[in-house]
Parts: sequence; structure tokens; C-alpha cells
Amino acid sequence: MVFKTMKEQKTFSLSSQEKNLMEFGTEELEDLLENMLVTPDEFVVLTAPKAQGQQIRYVQARAKDDSEIKVELGVEESDGTHLYYKICEEEECFQIFLDFFAGRLKVKMDEFQPVQF
Repeated sequence: MVFKTMKEQKTFSLSSQEKNLMEFGTEELEDLLENMLVTPDEFVVLTAPKAQGQQIRYVQARAKDDSEIKVELGVEESDGTHLYYKICEEEECFQIFLDFFAGRLKVKMDEFQPVQF
């Protein structure tokens, strides 16, 4: 499945099932990620104003039942936005979000797989 490419925003946005923030810092980001780890079916999405680096527009994550975290990247390609995922530990998940927020995320795309619906 391919998603429509998102319009550019003025700033980053951070959302979960409970919150949608346009003004936040690393502390709020870490708080939402920590909450995701203890709240069933919780997710966190961090969206950049426009695609960064490797054409990554957003990162999202949710904790799986077996204490693993599924991190997904929304990558803008010529035909739309494609989702790729990787199963991570807590520390790697946090680092992906923090690096993306700081504009310095570099991932090895061969470690990610396309999301199948």
C-alpha cells in the first residue's frame, strides 16, 4: 500500500492516541515514548515539516506484546509514501526518534522491510 505524500508543515508534529503536539522538545518526545511502552495499543508518530535525509517524512512506533517495539519509517518515493519497519529494542527506538528530531537520522534501509497490509 502506498500513501499520499503529505503537504509540507511549518514545524514538527508529535502525536499519540492522547496528544497531538506542534510545540514540544525532547522531554515531551521521551515522555510519549515511555508512555507507549506501558500503555497497551499506544503509538507515537513524529512527523517532520518535510522529508529529511533519506526522504524520511515520519517515524512511528508501537510496543508489541512481547516487549519488542515496531518502528516504522514513512519514506517519500516518486509514487507516494511507503512504510518500512524494523523490530527494535527500547534504546534503539528512542535513538531513532531523537536523531530524526535533530535532523541527523541515518538508517541502513536494508535493515527495514516493507510493511504489508
